[in-house]
Amino acid sequence: MERENRVLREKERVLKGGPDHDKIKKIGKLFVRDRLKLFFDEEEPYYETGLFANVLNERLPTDGVVAGTGKIDDRIVYFTASDYTVKAGSMGGYHSEKILRIQESAIRGKRPILYLIDSSGGRIDEAGGYHVEKYSGGKIFYNHSVLSGRVPQIAVLYGPCFAGTAYMPVFSDFSVMVNKTSGMAIASPRMVQMATGQQTDVEELGGARMHASKSGSIDFVAESEEDAAQFVKKLLTYLPNHFDDDLPEYPAVPPKRDPKEIDNIIPKEPNSPYDVRVLIESIVDGDSFLEIKEDFAKELVTGFARLNGKTVGVVANQPKYKGGTIFPESADKGAKFVWTCDAYNIPLLYLCDTPGFMVGTKVEQEGILRKGRNFIYASSCANVPKMCVIVRKAYGAGIYAMAGPAYEPDTTIALPSAEIAIMGPEAAINAVYYNKIQAVEDPKERAELVKKLRDEYRAGYDIMKLSGELVVDDLAVPSELRKELITRYETFANKDFPLPARKHSTILS
Repeated sequence: MERENRVLREKERVLKGGPDHDKIKKIGKLFVRDRLKLFFDEEEPYYETGLFANVLNERLPTDGVVAGTGKIDDRIVYFTASDYTVKAGSMGGYHSEKILRIQESAIRGKRPILYLIDSSGGRIDEAGGYHVEKYSGGKIFYNHSVLSGRVPQIAVLYGPCFAGTAYMPVFSDFSVMVNKTSGMAIASPRMVQMATGQQTDVEELGGARMHASKSGSIDFVAESEEDAAQFVKKLLTYLPNHFDDDLPEYPAVPPKRDPKEIDNIIPKEPNSPYDVRVLIESIVDGDSFLEIKEDFAKELVTGFARLNGKTVGVVANQPKYKGGTIFPESADKGAKFVWTCDAYNIPLLYLCDTPGFMVGTKVEQEGILRKGRNFIYASSCANVPKMCVIVRKAYGAGIYAMAGPAYEPDTTIALPSAEIAIMGPEAAINAVYYNKIQAVEDPKERAELVKKLRDEYRAGYDIMKLSGELVVDDLAVPSELRKELITRYETFANKDFPLPARKHSTILS
């Protein structure tokens, strides 16, 4: 009995965490075990592993990290969660080993893994090479890499995460940062000043808003810990347990907007702006659209939705921003999202309305060709059910990235507003007839000539003509688009389209 009581006494002590509870209260953060209650169905984890790590050191209960499994909406999820009351959640040898063990459990158990990160990084004062040894903290990123595409990995950041812990979110499939309290950077502001002389702070260097809008390294900004938990719970409703599992399904609901509105949503003029999210709301199940990287590269919209109760990944050009032109950042965003959807067998829906890729010295210096290649590569090699809807403009190589007819979509549907051309009419006639136009001195005559040439050029890509030439598979009535897509996705639910044999490509998206 005494042996049992000893274990229970130690367990009670360990469950209270470390000595720094006042510190987290001042910051406004939850104790890790209260944080876990926001996520899981039961108050206690389904099971916890490594509870007694470093038990003989009373200042390091659980060695600063809680690891185990819990149930979210009755789905088992593996997790690791930093305990900031223990040396600011810093990573020591046993701490790292616990993370490694739960990662390896997720590899074997084929369930999603959740990383709740509130850590100041590695313990510099802990002796030994635990960060480089074969079974050590450095192997966390190896395990991340092995897990990638096998099971969903989701990270949530609650505090400043520098160096090693900053890599965990970027190795994950999706990441959430709690605004104002979290930060993420390869080095702390103090280290940056020592190395470069630059003075900065956490918000400027790696705050949530910076990463959401500029680096694109995170997917969601949460305003509170409760908000962060809700993002994770909603995100999981679109994801499978593992790459070879069925996607979650829910009862179908009508779209938020009547599909009959679609024809009025799309402007008649090809260069007039509109919000593509309104179009999305007219197609997918009501209130099902969850936008990913909402504040980054706004000229491209990516996100999950449900169509007739089934998950789809939506990739849509956004004419409201930069005319829907594809920039290096949006190419990067599109490639990552498409590749993630393909990894977890999530069907893709492309809504194309773009004048193509941006040109100029700035975007060339930023790698538009390389990043545009990645977007085209991801769309080419994604062999999940994929549909391309040409909403309006489909100019130049923009239609390649948006899975146009040559990029093996299962269906290319055009709306009556669609225009498919190598470039827009203004650019085309200036490229071909520049000298002829400039030779006309009278402004009125010149305007008439430009209009005549533009009308002739546009007649060549009239969508009725292109439909007749089978450039597209179907010309759909806008009000029927949702119904058309539901039917076609059902048709390709058992899609089998293996790519030619190879070890792997030489292109990294």
